Amino acid sequence: MEHKTLVFIVVVSFTALFGCRSLEPANPRGEAPAELITQEPGDRLTPPLVYDASSTARPMNPIPNETYNMIHQLSDFSFDLFRELSRTKPGEGFSFSPVSLNMALAVVYSGAREETRQQMARLMGFYEDEDLFHKSYFDYFSTLGQMFDDTLVEFNMANRVFIEKTYQVLESFRQNVNAWHGGAFEQVDFISQPRQSEQRINRWVEQITRDRIQNLIPEGTLTEFTRLVIANAIYIKSSWRYPFEKDSTREKMFNSVGGEKIPVDFMIQRENGIPWLEMEDRLVIQLPYTSPNLSLLLIRPHATGVADLSSYVPDARTYKEMLARLRPEEVHMEIPKFKLETTFGLAEVLEQMGMENAFDERADFSGISPEGDLAISEIIQKVFFEIDEEGSEAAAATAIIVVTTSSAFNDPLVFPKYFIADRPFLFILKENFFDTPLFIGQYSR
Repeated sequence: MEHKTLVFIVVVSFTALFGCRSLEPANPRGEAPAELITQEPGDRLTPPLVYDASSTARPMNPIPNETYNMIHQLSDFSFDLFRELSRTKPGEGFSFSPVSLNMALAVVYSGAREETRQQMARLMGFYEDEDLFHKSYFDYFSTLGQMFDDTLVEFNMANRVFIEKTYQVLESFRQNVNAWHGGAFEQVDFISQPRQSEQRINRWVEQITRDRIQNLIPEGTLTEFTRLVIANAIYIKSSWRYPFEKDSTREKMFNSVGGEKIPVDFMIQRENGIPWLEMEDRLVIQLPYTSPNLSLLLIRPHATGVADLSSYVPDARTYKEMLARLRPEEVHMEIPKFKLETTFGLAEVLEQMGMENAFDERADFSGISPEGDLAISEIIQKVFFEIDEEGSEAAAATAIIVVTTSSAFNDPLVFPKYFIADRPFLFILKENFFDTPLFIGQYSR
C-alpha cells in the first residue's frame, strides 16, 4: 500500500506547581479544581492502588520485579535523553519533563509494530511482549495516582486522544488506551478545521496546566494530514517542607559560564535533616516538600564555570547509588531564585538515539490503524520552571507530531554542611516511590 504522508501527533502536557502557597482553601482530596475536570470518564487516571497515607509514600500492593526492571531502563533513557539535550545547550539553562514524554510515548508504543516497536523498546526499555509491557507500565505510572489521596498535594493526571472524525482506529488500540492508559477519545475535524483543532487542544492543555503552558501547538502545525493527537496532562502543587524566609534572601554573585560573575538573588537557609552527599566531583542535596511523595534533588559540581553539565548527569545506576548514599545533615543552603522557560524539538535527538523508523515512511503503527499510513512528524516540548522562597513552580507540554526552623541555627558550636549553588548546577524533580524523574533541568544563568 502506498504510504501517505499523514501526521501522527502526540501532545503531552505536564504541570508541577510546587510550594506556591495560596490563600485559596486546600482541596481536601488533592484533586484538581472542579473547573479543570471534564465529564469524560477517561479524562482522569485513577489507578486501582490501595494507598495508606501513613506508609511513607508506598502503596500496599506488591510491585513485580519486571516493573522495577522496566523502571530502571526507562530512567536510564530519561537521563540519556537529558544528557544529549545538555550537550546541545552548553551554558544554557533549561528543563524538560521525561515523565510527560514517556507517558505519551507509551501510548504511541502500544500501537507500534515490527522494527518501529523494537527500536522504541531498545531505546526506552519497554518490554516487547504486549501483556508484560502494559502490566509493568500500569504498575509504574499508577503509583503516581496515590497522590490523588495525598492531602498535602493538589494533583490531577489525564490522557486524551484527539482523533480525526473520519479516521478509523483499531478497537484493540481503543481498548488498550482505555484499560492501560486511562485515555478518553475526542473527535475533531483536522481535515477541514485544523486551526480550530489546534485551538481546542491548546485550550485543553491550558486548562490542565492552569494557563502555565499556552499555545503549545503553534498555528499552522496541524494540517489536513493530521489524524491523531495523543494528549497527556499532569498537574501537581505542593509547598516546601522548610520554606525559605524572604527576609533572608540576599543578592550575591553567581559564577556564570566563562568565569563571569552575575548578581543573583539567593535564598538562604540553615536547616537540620537535609539529605546531603559530597562526592569526588560534586555536592548533592535533596529538598523535601510537604508531601512525602515529592522532592527536589540539586547536583552542584565542585568546579566553577562549567559550561557543559552533561558529564554530571547520572545514569540510572549512579542515580540510585547517589540517592542511597544521601544522609541527613544540618545544611547551610544558598540557592538562586530562578525561572526557566524552554521550547525545543525532540524528534531529531530521539531519531539519533535510535528511534529511527518512527518519523518516516518506514514507520509501522499498524497497531493503531490498519491503514499503515501513520508517522510522527515532530515532537515539541514547552517547559516552565520557577524556584522561589515558597517552593517551585513548573509546567511543561510536549507535542509529538502524528522544601522547622532549627533551634541550633544560632548555635556557634554547630558546624553545618554547606551547599552554595553559586555556579551552574542540575536539578531533578522526582517522585519518591520509584524516584522517577518528573523534571530534569540545568541552571547556568
